[in-house]
Amino acid sequence: MAIWDDPKKVAGRWGADKTKLYSANSYKCPNCGSNLVYDIKQGGLVCGNCAGLFDPDTLETIGSFAIVNPERDYDGTIEISKEDEGRVEIVCNACGAEIVTDKNTSSTFCAFCGSPALVTRRLTREFKPDRIIPFKIDKEKAISLFEEHCSGISHLPKDFKSKKILSKMTGLYVPTWIISSEVEVKVVGSGRRGRTVDDAFLDDHGATSKDFQQTTYGKVNMRLKNVPFDGEIKIPNRLFAAAEPFDYSELVPFRSEYLQGFFAEKYDQQPLDMTDRIYNRLDGYALDVCKEVTFDYDAFVPNSDASHTRYYNQNIIYALLPCWFLRIEYDGIQYSYIVNGQTGKVSGEFPYSKGWESIERGGRRVRMEAISLNSKLRAGLYSLPAIIYGVFYYFSSFFRYSNRSYSSKVMTAIMKFIYDDPISVIVLLIGIGGLLFLCIEIFPKMLRGREKHDLEALSKTTSHELAKAPGVIEYFDTSFPVTAVETTQDFVSLETGWKYAEKQEYDFKTAKPDAEEVMIDENSTEFEKQGFDRRMMQDSE
Repeated sequence: MAIWDDPKKVAGRWGADKTKLYSANSYKCPNCGSNLVYDIKQGGLVCGNCAGLFDPDTLETIGSFAIVNPERDYDGTIEISKEDEGRVEIVCNACGAEIVTDKNTSSTFCAFCGSPALVTRRLTREFKPDRIIPFKIDKEKAISLFEEHCSGISHLPKDFKSKKILSKMTGLYVPTWIISSEVEVKVVGSGRRGRTVDDAFLDDHGATSKDFQQTTYGKVNMRLKNVPFDGEIKIPNRLFAAAEPFDYSELVPFRSEYLQGFFAEKYDQQPLDMTDRIYNRLDGYALDVCKEVTFDYDAFVPNSDASHTRYYNQNIIYALLPCWFLRIEYDGIQYSYIVNGQTGKVSGEFPYSKGWESIERGGRRVRMEAISLNSKLRAGLYSLPAIIYGVFYYFSSFFRYSNRSYSSKVMTAIMKFIYDDPISVIVLLIGIGGLLFLCIEIFPKMLRGREKHDLEALSKTTSHELAKAPGVIEYFDTSFPVTAVETTQDFVSLETGWKYAEKQEYDFKTAKPDAEEVMIDENSTEFEKQGFDRRMMQDSE
C-alpha cells in the first residue's frame, strides 16, 4: 500500500499543502520508480509510494517518512537478490521458529525451545533490514557476564547451572521496529491543593479554601524517540524489553558481514500488525510525563481513562539488535534468559533455593500491611481537630448540665491558675499548639513519605525477577521542548490563564472560545491513523 492514499497530481501547480505537483513523466523515485513531488517544508522530492525523500538536484536520498526498506513477501516465482543467495533459513520443527544465517554458520538446537529438530532450507523471501547494531560481546564474554550476574543473586540454587548448559547460549539478531513520534495528550485529571494531595485526607475530609481538588483539563505536547518493539512472535515481549536500553548511536547500515557467526530472525509482525501494543506502551510513557505536570497545583493526578492521545510526525526504522539467549530447565520448569549483545545487561527469572521464595513473599506481605496501617494512622491524625473539638464539646456539655457548685469550683480553679502563673499558661498553649501542628501537618507528611518509599520498594523488581522495561526517561526526547497548558473542557487554550478562585465565576457559555477542529491528514499512513485521537491506555506489557 502506498504511504499516501492516491494523491492528486496536477502538473506544474502548487497543492493546497504547499507541495509542488509534477507530471507523471517528470521525476521518478530511484527506489521504486514512482512519481515524485516537491515538498517546500522538507525542501526535497517526496515519493508517494515508498515515502523516500530525495535531493532535487542529485536525487540522492536525504531522508524517509516511513520504513526505508519494507520487506516484501515472495511467492517463489520472484528471484531473491544475489546477496540473499548466500544465506540459509533454519526452521525448528518443534516450535516453528525461523532464523536466518550465512551458509557457513550451523546450529544443533533451537535458540527458543532447545529442540534439536532443525531443518535447513533455502531462503524463502528477501531479508533486508535498514540498520543493525553489531555484536560487541562475544559468547565467552556473555557467559562470563551471566555467571557474574548469578553470583550476585542471593538464595539461588547451587546446582542451577552448568558449563554444558551455558555453552548453549546463542547469539541472535532480533528484528526490531524503532519508533519515534511526537505526542499530543488531551489530559483530564484532578488538580489538588493543600492536604488533598494525600489520599488519606481526601477520602475523609471535605474541601476548604486551602485544601481542595477539582477536575482539570490540559494539553501536553512532547516527543518520544527510539522506542524499540521486537517483530518476532516467538520472543516474549517482556523478555526483550528486559534487555533494553540499546545505544542507538551505534546503529549502522545493514551489511551481510555482520551476520557471520550469528543468527538473525525475520520479523513476523509489521508495525501495522501490532498498533495496540505499540500505542499502549507509548501511552504509558506519555502518561508518566503528564504525571510530572502540575498546572500550578500542588499535585496533578491524570485520569488515563478520560484522556486522549494523538501521535504524529512518526519515524520508523527496521533494525536488527544483538542479544544472547539462553534457556535452562530446572526442577521441571523452563527459564529463559537474555544478555544484551551490546551493553552486557543480563535479565531473566531466577529460581529460589528451597523455602526462600516463601520467606521473600512473607516480607513483601508485611510491608503491604505496614502501608495499610500507615494510611489509617494518617487518616487518624488528619481527624485529630475533629476529635479534639468533640472532647471539648463533651466536657462543656458535662459542665453545663452538672452541679453548678462543682462547675463553679472547677472554673474558679482554672481562672486562678491562669491569673497566678500566666507564663506557664502561655507555654502550655504554645506546646499544645505545636504538638497539634506536628500531628496535623508534619507527621502525616513524614508518614506519607515513608509510604511512598515502601511503595517504590514494592514496585522494584528483585534480583530473581525479570527486569522491567525502561521508564520514560530513556525514551523522552530532551531536545523537543515539552509544552503544557491548562485549557477549557473542550481542550481550547485561553489567551489568558485563570486561577482557582476565578474559575468558580468562569462562564463557559459566554467566554468559551470556539472548539478546534482537528482533521486527519489525508497523507497519513495507516499506522499513523491508528494513533490519531485514541483513548489513552496505560502500558499493559
